[in-house]
Amino acid sequence: MPLNLARQDRRLLIVTAVLFVAASALAVLLSPGSDSDAEFATTYSTVSEGAKAAYLVLQESGYHIQRWERPPAEVPRSQNVVLLLTDPTLMPNSDDVDALKQFVSRGGTLILCGSLASVFTSSPAPMPLPAGPEGWKTFPALAPSAQARSAGSIRLNPSSHWTETKSGVALYGDAGATVVMQFPLGKGQILWLASSSPLSNAGLREPGNLEFLLASVGSRETQVLWDEYFHGHRESAGSAAAHPQMKWLAAQLAFFAVAVLVTFSRRSGPQRAPVAESRLSPLEFVTALGDLYERAGAANVAVDIYYERFRYWLTRRLGLRPTATPEAIAASVRDRFQLGNPEFLTLLKTCESARFYNDLSRKEALNLVRRLHSYATQFKLFRVAIEEKR
Repeated sequence: MPLNLARQDRRLLIVTAVLFVAASALAVLLSPGSDSDAEFATTYSTVSEGAKAAYLVLQESGYHIQRWERPPAEVPRSQNVVLLLTDPTLMPNSDDVDALKQFVSRGGTLILCGSLASVFTSSPAPMPLPAGPEGWKTFPALAPSAQARSAGSIRLNPSSHWTETKSGVALYGDAGATVVMQFPLGKGQILWLASSSPLSNAGLREPGNLEFLLASVGSRETQVLWDEYFHGHRESAGSAAAHPQMKWLAAQLAFFAVAVLVTFSRRSGPQRAPVAESRLSPLEFVTALGDLYERAGAANVAVDIYYERFRYWLTRRLGLRPTATPEAIAASVRDRFQLGNPEFLTLLKTCESARFYNDLSRKEALNLVRRLHSYATQFKLFRVAIEEKR
Protein backbone atom coordinates (compact mmCIF):
# COMPACT_ATOMS: atom_id res chain seq x y z
CA MET A 1 0.00 0.00 0.00
CA PRO A 2 1.64 3.26 -1.07
CA LEU A 3 2.16 5.97 1.54
CA ASN A 4 0.01 9.01 0.96
CA LEU A 5 2.42 11.72 2.12
CA ALA A 6 2.33 15.40 1.46
CA ARG A 7 5.26 16.92 -0.38
CA GLN A 8 6.56 18.64 2.77
CA ASP A 9 6.38 15.38 4.77
CA ARG A 10 8.12 13.47 1.98
CA ARG A 11 10.88 16.07 1.87
CA LEU A 12 11.34 15.91 5.66
CA LEU A 13 11.49 12.10 5.54
CA ILE A 14 14.13 12.13 2.80
CA VAL A 15 16.30 14.70 4.64
CA THR A 16 16.03 12.69 7.88
CA ALA A 17 17.01 9.47 6.13
CA VAL A 18 20.02 11.09 4.46
CA LEU A 19 21.26 12.61 7.72
CA PHE A 20 20.76 9.30 9.54
CA VAL A 21 22.83 7.43 6.95
CA ALA A 22 25.52 10.13 7.05
CA ALA A 23 25.67 10.02 10.85
CA SER A 24 25.92 6.21 10.79
CA ALA A 25 28.76 6.36 8.28
CA LEU A 26 30.61 8.94 10.41
CA ALA A 27 30.13 6.75 13.50
CA VAL A 28 31.77 3.84 11.69
CA LEU A 29 34.62 5.91 10.25
CA LEU A 30 35.42 8.02 13.32
CA SER A 31 34.91 5.47 16.10
CA PRO A 32 38.15 4.13 17.57
CA GLY A 33 39.41 0.80 16.35
CA SER A 34 39.36 -2.44 18.24
CA ASP A 35 41.34 -2.54 21.47
CA SER A 36 43.20 -5.62 20.23
CA ASP A 37 45.03 -3.31 17.80
CA ALA A 38 46.01 -0.67 20.39
CA GLU A 39 49.66 0.34 20.05
CA PHE A 40 50.42 0.53 23.78
CA ALA A 41 50.94 -1.97 26.58
CA THR A 42 47.40 -3.16 27.15
CA THR A 43 46.58 -6.80 27.82
CA TYR A 44 43.93 -6.72 25.11
CA SER A 45 46.42 -5.86 22.34
CA THR A 46 48.20 -8.46 20.19
CA VAL A 47 50.44 -6.06 18.25
CA SER A 48 54.13 -5.69 19.02
CA GLU A 49 53.57 -2.86 21.51
CA GLY A 50 50.73 -4.70 23.30
CA ALA A 51 51.04 -6.74 26.49
CA LYS A 52 48.71 -9.67 25.93
CA ALA A 53 51.60 -12.15 25.79
CA ALA A 54 52.87 -11.11 29.24
CA TYR A 55 49.37 -11.38 30.67
CA LEU A 56 48.86 -14.88 29.27
CA VAL A 57 52.32 -16.03 30.41
CA LEU A 58 51.57 -15.00 33.99
CA GLN A 59 48.13 -16.55 33.80
CA GLU A 60 49.39 -19.88 32.47
CA SER A 61 52.27 -19.87 34.97
CA GLY A 62 49.82 -20.14 37.85
CA TYR A 63 49.78 -16.50 39.00
CA HIS A 64 46.60 -15.00 40.41
CA ILE A 65 46.32 -12.35 37.72
CA GLN A 66 43.34 -10.35 36.52
CA ARG A 67 42.63 -7.29 34.46
CA TRP A 68 41.81 -4.41 36.80
CA GLU A 69 39.04 -2.21 35.39
CA ARG A 70 38.03 -0.41 38.56
CA PRO A 71 39.30 2.80 40.24
CA PRO A 72 42.53 2.71 42.27
CA ALA A 73 40.54 3.33 45.44
CA GLU A 74 39.16 -0.24 45.16
CA VAL A 75 42.56 -1.93 44.85
CA PRO A 76 43.00 -4.36 47.77
CA ARG A 77 45.24 -2.96 50.51
CA SER A 78 47.64 -5.88 51.00
CA GLN A 79 51.39 -6.53 50.91
CA ASN A 80 50.84 -9.39 48.45
CA VAL A 81 49.35 -7.26 45.70
CA VAL A 82 51.19 -6.02 42.61
CA LEU A 83 49.55 -3.42 40.39
CA LEU A 84 50.95 -2.97 36.87
CA LEU A 85 50.18 0.44 35.38
CA THR A 86 51.66 0.33 31.88
CA ASP A 87 51.28 3.09 29.28
CA PRO A 88 48.23 4.80 30.82
CA THR A 89 46.29 6.83 28.27
CA LEU A 90 43.89 8.62 30.64
CA MET A 91 44.75 11.19 33.27
CA PRO A 92 44.06 10.43 36.96
CA ASN A 93 42.31 12.78 39.35
CA SER A 94 43.58 13.70 42.81
CA ASP A 95 41.60 10.89 44.45
CA ASP A 96 43.23 8.33 42.14
CA VAL A 97 46.72 9.60 42.96
CA ASP A 98 46.00 9.54 46.72
CA ALA A 99 44.60 6.00 46.46
CA LEU A 100 47.74 4.76 44.67
CA LYS A 101 49.95 6.42 47.28
CA GLN A 102 48.03 4.70 50.12
CA PHE A 103 48.19 1.39 48.27
CA VAL A 104 52.00 1.53 48.07
CA SER A 105 52.43 2.90 51.61
CA ARG A 106 50.58 -0.10 53.05
CA GLY A 107 52.89 -2.62 51.38
CA GLY A 108 51.74 -2.85 47.77
CA THR A 109 54.02 -2.86 44.73
CA LEU A 110 53.29 -0.48 41.86
CA ILE A 111 54.99 -1.15 38.51
CA LEU A 112 54.92 1.98 36.36
CA CYS A 113 55.92 2.66 32.77
CA GLY A 114 54.85 5.03 30.02
CA SER A 115 55.02 8.72 29.16
CA LEU A 116 52.09 9.62 31.46
CA ALA A 117 53.35 7.61 34.44
CA SER A 118 54.84 10.72 36.06
CA VAL A 119 51.37 12.11 36.87
CA PHE A 120 50.59 9.09 39.05
CA THR A 121 53.37 9.63 41.57
CA SER A 122 55.52 12.38 43.06
CA SER A 123 58.77 10.49 42.39
CA PRO A 124 61.21 12.06 39.90
CA ALA A 125 60.28 11.30 36.31
CA PRO A 126 62.75 10.17 33.62
CA MET A 127 63.95 12.66 31.04
CA PRO A 128 62.79 12.08 27.42
CA LEU A 129 65.47 11.06 24.96
CA PRO A 130 65.78 12.74 21.54
CA ALA A 131 64.28 10.68 18.75
CA GLY A 132 66.86 8.53 17.01
CA PRO A 133 67.47 5.19 15.28
CA GLU A 134 69.17 3.51 18.27
CA GLY A 135 66.44 0.89 18.82
CA TRP A 136 66.76 -1.94 21.32
CA LYS A 137 69.67 -1.82 23.77
CA THR A 138 70.93 -4.09 26.54
CA PHE A 139 71.20 -2.60 30.03
CA PRO A 140 72.92 -4.49 32.86
CA ALA A 141 71.84 -4.55 36.48
CA LEU A 142 73.36 -1.77 38.60
CA ALA A 143 72.44 -2.88 42.12
CA PRO A 144 71.64 -6.11 43.97
CA SER A 145 67.94 -6.88 43.83
CA ALA A 146 65.48 -9.70 43.28
CA GLN A 147 65.38 -8.76 39.63
CA ALA A 148 69.19 -8.76 39.33
CA ARG A 149 69.39 -12.32 40.75
CA SER A 150 67.08 -13.58 37.97
CA ALA A 151 68.06 -11.26 35.12
CA GLY A 152 71.59 -9.89 34.95
CA SER A 153 70.51 -7.60 32.11
CA ILE A 154 67.41 -6.61 30.21
CA ARG A 155 66.77 -5.30 26.73
CA LEU A 156 64.43 -2.42 25.94
CA ASN A 157 63.79 0.28 23.42
CA PRO A 158 64.38 3.38 25.57
CA SER A 159 62.46 6.58 24.99
CA SER A 160 63.62 8.23 28.24
CA HIS A 161 66.04 7.73 31.12
CA TRP A 162 67.07 9.03 34.55
CA THR A 163 70.23 11.06 34.88
CA GLU A 164 70.00 11.53 38.67
CA THR A 165 69.10 8.79 41.17
CA LYS A 166 69.30 10.59 44.52
CA SER A 167 65.80 9.69 45.75
CA GLY A 168 65.68 6.10 44.47
CA VAL A 169 67.69 2.98 43.69
CA ALA A 170 69.01 2.53 40.15
CA LEU A 171 68.33 -1.09 39.16
CA TYR A 172 69.25 -1.16 35.46
CA GLY A 173 71.15 1.16 33.19
CA ASP A 174 74.60 2.03 31.95
CA ALA A 175 77.26 4.61 32.67
CA GLY A 176 75.23 7.54 31.39
CA ALA A 177 71.59 6.60 31.94
CA THR A 178 69.27 4.63 34.20
CA VAL A 179 66.23 2.90 32.70
CA VAL A 180 64.73 1.11 35.75
CA MET A 181 64.32 2.80 39.13
CA GLN A 182 63.05 1.57 42.49
CA PHE A 183 61.43 4.11 44.82
CA PRO A 184 60.57 2.93 48.37
CA LEU A 185 57.38 4.41 49.81
CA GLY A 186 56.18 3.37 53.27
CA LYS A 187 55.99 -0.43 53.42
CA GLY A 188 55.85 -0.80 49.66
CA GLN A 189 57.76 0.20 46.56
CA ILE A 190 57.36 1.75 43.11
CA LEU A 191 59.18 -0.04 40.31
CA TRP A 192 59.44 2.41 37.43
CA LEU A 193 60.52 1.45 33.92
CA ALA A 194 61.53 4.18 31.49
CA SER A 195 59.78 2.21 28.73
CA SER A 196 57.12 -0.50 28.60
CA SER A 197 58.98 -2.33 25.82
CA PRO A 198 60.36 -5.13 28.12
CA LEU A 199 56.76 -6.12 28.94
CA SER A 200 55.47 -5.87 25.37
CA ASN A 201 54.68 -8.76 23.07
CA ALA A 202 57.85 -8.11 21.10
CA GLY A 203 60.07 -7.32 24.10
CA LEU A 204 59.11 -10.36 26.19
CA ARG A 205 61.20 -12.57 23.85
CA GLU A 206 64.35 -10.52 24.41
CA PRO A 207 66.97 -11.98 26.75
CA GLY A 208 66.34 -11.27 30.43
CA ASN A 209 62.95 -9.55 30.03
CA LEU A 210 60.72 -12.50 31.01
CA GLU A 211 62.93 -13.26 34.01
CA PHE A 212 62.74 -9.58 34.99
CA LEU A 213 58.92 -9.65 34.83
CA LEU A 214 58.63 -12.83 36.91
CA ALA A 215 61.06 -11.52 39.53
CA SER A 216 59.20 -8.17 39.73
CA VAL A 217 55.87 -9.90 40.28
CA GLY A 218 57.24 -12.23 42.97
CA SER A 219 55.82 -15.53 44.16
CA ARG A 220 52.73 -17.23 42.75
CA GLU A 221 50.82 -16.38 45.92
CA THR A 222 50.96 -12.73 44.92
CA GLN A 223 47.79 -11.20 43.53
CA VAL A 224 48.68 -9.50 40.25
CA LEU A 225 46.41 -6.75 38.94
CA TRP A 226 47.09 -5.43 35.43
CA ASP A 227 45.46 -2.04 35.19
CA GLU A 228 43.11 -1.42 32.26
CA TYR A 229 41.13 1.28 34.04
CA PHE A 230 43.43 4.00 32.72
CA HIS A 231 43.23 2.48 29.22
CA GLY A 232 39.52 3.29 29.11
CA HIS A 233 38.13 -0.13 30.14
CA ARG A 234 35.91 0.68 33.10
CA GLU A 235 33.21 -1.39 34.77
CA SER A 236 30.55 1.29 35.09
CA ALA A 237 27.43 2.39 33.26
CA GLY A 238 28.82 5.91 33.03
CA SER A 239 31.93 4.80 31.17
CA ALA A 240 29.87 2.75 28.74
CA ALA A 241 27.62 5.73 28.10
CA ALA A 242 30.68 7.91 27.53
CA HIS A 243 31.97 5.66 24.74
CA PRO A 244 32.10 7.49 21.39
CA GLN A 245 29.87 4.93 19.68
CA MET A 246 27.26 5.31 22.42
CA LYS A 247 27.38 9.08 22.01
CA TRP A 248 26.83 8.74 18.27
CA LEU A 249 23.93 6.36 18.87
CA ALA A 250 22.36 8.72 21.41
CA ALA A 251 22.74 11.66 19.02
CA GLN A 252 21.08 9.74 16.20
CA LEU A 253 18.20 8.60 18.42
CA ALA A 254 17.70 12.17 19.66
CA PHE A 255 17.63 13.49 16.10
CA PHE A 256 15.15 10.77 15.09
CA ALA A 257 12.93 11.63 18.07
CA VAL A 258 12.95 15.31 17.16
CA ALA A 259 12.06 14.47 13.55
CA VAL A 260 9.14 12.31 14.73
CA LEU A 261 7.86 15.07 17.03
CA VAL A 262 8.12 17.66 14.28
CA THR A 263 6.27 15.44 11.84
CA PHE A 264 3.56 14.60 14.38
CA SER A 265 3.10 18.24 15.39
CA ARG A 266 2.78 19.29 11.75
CA ARG A 267 0.14 16.65 11.03
CA SER A 268 -1.73 16.87 14.37
CA GLY A 269 -1.51 20.58 15.18
CA PRO A 270 -4.25 23.14 14.56
CA GLN A 271 -4.89 23.87 10.92
CA ARG A 272 -4.81 27.46 9.83
CA ALA A 273 -5.41 28.76 6.36
CA PRO A 274 -2.48 30.66 4.90
CA VAL A 275 -2.84 34.41 4.92
CA ALA A 276 -3.75 35.55 1.42
CA GLU A 277 -2.94 39.09 0.45
CA SER A 278 -6.08 41.01 -0.46
CA ARG A 279 -6.32 42.18 -4.04
CA LEU A 280 -7.84 45.39 -2.70
CA SER A 281 -4.75 46.38 -0.75
CA PRO A 282 -3.80 50.05 -1.24
CA LEU A 283 -0.48 49.33 -2.92
CA GLU A 284 -1.99 46.93 -5.45
CA PHE A 285 -4.84 49.36 -6.11
CA VAL A 286 -2.41 52.20 -6.76
CA THR A 287 -0.31 50.01 -9.04
CA ALA A 288 -3.35 48.86 -11.01
CA LEU A 289 -4.68 52.41 -11.29
CA GLY A 290 -1.31 53.69 -12.46
CA ASP A 291 -1.14 50.98 -15.12
CA LEU A 292 -4.63 51.95 -16.25
CA TYR A 293 -3.71 55.64 -16.60
CA GLU A 294 -0.51 54.69 -18.43
CA ARG A 295 -2.33 52.57 -20.99
CA ALA A 296 -5.00 55.23 -21.52
CA GLY A 297 -2.44 58.04 -21.74
CA ALA A 298 -4.56 60.00 -19.23
CA ALA A 299 -1.82 61.90 -17.41
CA ASN A 300 -4.14 64.89 -16.99
CA VAL A 301 -6.66 62.72 -15.13
CA ALA A 302 -4.01 61.73 -12.59
CA VAL A 303 -3.18 65.40 -12.00
CA ASP A 304 -6.88 66.23 -11.68
CA ILE A 305 -7.48 63.50 -9.06
CA TYR A 306 -4.53 64.50 -6.91
CA TYR A 307 -5.28 68.22 -7.28
CA GLU A 308 -8.91 67.76 -6.18
CA ARG A 309 -7.78 65.82 -3.14
CA PHE A 310 -5.21 68.50 -2.36
CA ARG A 311 -7.86 71.29 -2.70
CA TYR A 312 -10.37 69.41 -0.55
CA TRP A 313 -8.10 68.99 2.45
CA LEU A 314 -6.45 72.40 2.09
CA THR A 315 -9.75 74.32 1.95
CA ARG A 316 -11.00 72.26 4.88
CA ARG A 317 -7.88 73.10 6.85
CA LEU A 318 -8.17 76.81 6.00
CA GLY A 319 -11.93 76.98 6.56
CA LEU A 320 -12.72 78.01 2.94
CA ARG A 321 -15.49 76.92 0.65
CA PRO A 322 -14.67 73.98 -1.66
CA THR A 323 -15.32 76.28 -4.63
CA ALA A 324 -12.77 78.90 -3.54
CA THR A 325 -10.63 80.34 -6.33
CA PRO A 326 -6.87 79.73 -6.50
CA GLU A 327 -6.29 83.39 -5.59
CA ALA A 328 -8.38 83.02 -2.42
CA ILE A 329 -6.58 79.85 -1.47
CA ALA A 330 -3.15 81.40 -2.04
CA ALA A 331 -4.08 84.47 0.03
CA SER A 332 -5.34 82.33 2.89
CA VAL A 333 -2.19 80.18 2.77
CA ARG A 334 -0.05 83.33 2.89
CA ASP A 335 -1.86 84.50 6.03
CA ARG A 336 -2.08 81.10 7.73
CA PHE A 337 1.32 79.55 6.92
CA GLN A 338 3.33 82.73 6.28
CA LEU A 339 3.96 81.57 2.73
CA GLY A 340 4.39 84.48 0.33
CA ASN A 341 5.88 82.44 -2.53
CA PRO A 342 4.14 83.41 -5.81
CA GLU A 343 5.03 80.00 -7.24
CA PHE A 344 2.27 78.44 -5.12
CA LEU A 345 -0.43 80.47 -6.89
CA THR A 346 1.14 79.67 -10.26
CA LEU A 347 1.10 75.95 -9.36
CA LEU A 348 -2.61 76.09 -8.45
CA LYS A 349 -3.50 77.80 -11.72
CA THR A 350 -1.37 75.37 -13.73
CA CYS A 351 -3.14 72.41 -12.12
CA GLU A 352 -6.52 74.06 -12.73
CA SER A 353 -5.79 74.25 -16.45
CA ALA A 354 -3.78 71.01 -16.79
CA ARG A 355 -6.90 68.90 -16.32
CA PHE A 356 -8.18 70.08 -19.70
CA TYR A 357 -5.02 69.17 -21.65
CA ASN A 358 -5.47 65.63 -22.98
CA ASP A 359 -1.98 65.68 -24.47
CA LEU A 360 -0.28 66.43 -21.11
CA SER A 361 2.95 64.43 -20.96
CA ARG A 362 3.69 62.02 -18.16
CA LYS A 363 6.80 63.98 -17.22
CA GLU A 364 4.87 67.20 -16.75
CA ALA A 365 2.11 65.42 -14.84
CA LEU A 366 4.63 63.81 -12.51
CA ASN A 367 6.30 67.14 -11.86
CA LEU A 368 2.98 68.78 -10.92
CA VAL A 369 1.98 65.95 -8.58
CA ARG A 370 5.37 66.01 -6.87
CA ARG A 371 5.15 69.78 -6.28
CA LEU A 372 1.63 69.41 -4.85
CA HIS A 373 2.82 66.59 -2.62
CA SER A 374 5.69 68.69 -1.25
CA TYR A 375 3.22 71.44 -0.23
CA ALA A 376 0.85 68.83 1.23
CA THR A 377 3.72 67.53 3.35
CA GLN A 378 4.67 71.06 4.40
CA PHE A 379 1.06 71.83 5.43
CA LYS A 380 0.65 68.36 7.02
CA LEU A 381 -2.65 67.89 5.19
CA PHE A 382 -2.85 64.14 4.91
CA ARG A 383 -1.75 63.49 8.49
CA VAL A 384 -4.68 65.61 9.63
CA ALA A 385 -6.91 63.60 7.29
CA ILE A 386 -5.79 60.34 8.86
CA GLU A 387 -6.35 61.64 12.40
CA GLU A 388 -9.83 62.82 11.50
CA LYS A 389 -10.71 59.45 10.06
CA ARG A 390 -9.65 57.78 13.29
